[in-house]
Amino acid sequence: MSGATLGGRKAKVKAEVEGIRETTMRLIAFAATALFLSTAAAMSGPLEDLSAGIKATRQGRLEEALRLLGRAISSRQLAAPNRAAAHANRCLALVLLGRPGRALPDCTQAILLRPRLVEAHINRGMAFRQLGRYDDALRDYSRALELRPGFLPALLNRAYVQYRAGRLARARADYESVIKARGALGPAHGGRGLVFFGLGGFARAAEDFARAARLTPGEPLWPLWAHTAARRGGRRSMLAAAARRWPPDAWPGPLYALFLGNTTAPAVLTRAGADDQRAPPAERCQALFFVAQYLLLRNRPKAAAQILERLLEIRASDVCDHAAARYELARLRPSEPKPAPRPASEPTVDR
Repeated sequence: MSGATLGGRKAKVKAEVEGIRETTMRLIAFAATALFLSTAAAMSGPLEDLSAGIKATRQGRLEEALRLLGRAISSRQLAAPNRAAAHANRCLALVLLGRPGRALPDCTQAILLRPRLVEAHINRGMAFRQLGRYDDALRDYSRALELRPGFLPALLNRAYVQYRAGRLARARADYESVIKARGALGPAHGGRGLVFFGLGGFARAAEDFARAARLTPGEPLWPLWAHTAARRGGRRSMLAAAARRWPPDAWPGPLYALFLGNTTAPAVLTRAGADDQRAPPAERCQALFFVAQYLLLRNRPKAAAQILERLLEIRASDVCDHAAARYELARLRPSEPKPAPRPASEPTVDR
């Protein structure tokens, strides 16, 4: 594995663990790992592999984690609580690698071994979410909350799935529960901003996105959301200051350049490979969504709707916010049936 590939994977895992969005139109909630449950004073053999595998998962060394956890499980020497921890953590590693189909059996086995293991339910919910199985994900997150009421990772995950599944009132309630418990959590404000945006409450969405941008300054997309929502709500927005942090030759710099008048919509779509299935799906989705917003701000709703339809055709592993596109299309075409939620995974992702 090249240094560049490993570095990219580590960055992705860090974003998952911290709850920071890396993609345009989705909120990655906290990824929780199962706790190590040692039954021996000294660790050796399978227990050592289990401990090292959990550490590797947390540090983003995911392939190494799979090897260590697999060896611990295959030893058949772990007590049931430790086997549950091993399966739950291997499930998480597979989810973070974008292999939700392979992750499901591990989390299910962990739950069979320890039905009250909250982290196993959260991790399996993440796998279901990546597969677009939102009802199953919601059941797991709700079960986690039954086992540990008010647990913020479960609430934040459930809120995001409610948003994607079209249950905006429930999503807002969950986000507000998180904000009430921990008001300085950027992803919660960003998530509630997505809900307000979906409902057409652009002014309130802009406030939440701006707060998310302040609380998570390393996330490049909240300022774009804040700018778009403010402009859609008839307010002014200062984007130039945020744009200085993202050079136009590195993504998502071209999106900033578009709104600042320094490039064109076709150039942005070409740069992102919007019609190239080999291009990164996250960038394709980001380009299509924000170009559509750009067109709406210039009173070109028909062209914006066509762009959003192209976005809905992308079937990517939980990196494309089809929900935002669906809510926008419902506003643009109120007489037509509202597009239904679509599975978020494409067959080539779970390999």
